[in-house]
Amino acid sequence: RIDNIPETSKLRIKNARIFEPLDIYQKCAIYAFVNSPATLLTGRFGSGKTLLATATSLALTNKKIFITRPPIGISSDYDIGFLPGSKDEKMLEWAGGFLSALNYLYRGQKGENYDSIKNRLFFEKFEIIPLNMIQGVSILDGEILIVDEVQLVTREYMSMILSRMSEGSKLFLLGDIHQTYSTIQKEDSGLFKLQQILPHEALAWVDLKNIYRNKLTEIAIKLLE
Repeated sequence: RIDNIPETSKLRIKNARIFEPLDIYQKCAIYAFVNSPATLLTGRFGSGKTLLATATSLALTNKKIFITRPPIGISSDYDIGFLPGSKDEKMLEWAGGFLSALNYLYRGQKGENYDSIKNRLFFEKFEIIPLNMIQGVSILDGEILIVDEVQLVTREYMSMILSRMSEGSKLFLLGDIHQTYSTIQKEDSGLFKLQQILPHEALAWVDLKNIYRNKLTEIAIKLLE
């Protein structure tokens, strides 16, 4: 039983609001993040994957948290073309889920507002690694890497991500196999393949069951079925 373990019931983050999981599945996610060297967290949109990973990471470490995700949209038909700016400025637009998580945790605390979170706090807490540059990266002891939207990662990139982790590091993989859209065939998804070869002692897998967004999400899911 983990429902009565204090570390799964409340996360205390410096200068942020106390984070409390909303159900037993979210408690399972926190337990896995804390106790496993690597965790796969799946669930439909609105189930809290990015918020849970962000809150737990901030509670576990004072170091910068490495984040990455495939810079792939729903369809190339809607691409807006070249984005000017630095690496961080380009990638910030792809890291909106993490920005929303920080906004939820810090907004209104110690005078923080959306602009200060976006322009300062985000870069204090996170180090963005473009996925194309991850081959030369090693995540060291005490460091955390969060990979979002892993359903859009190919099998080759999934293999590369798993091979970047050193002893004592932590890896959080977040995704939903239902959200591949038209960008990648489900059979080519690294997440799909990973789910086929689990279980394994090196990787915990938690699947979130509940959605905490507007009731419109129910219609959104039906449109994909």
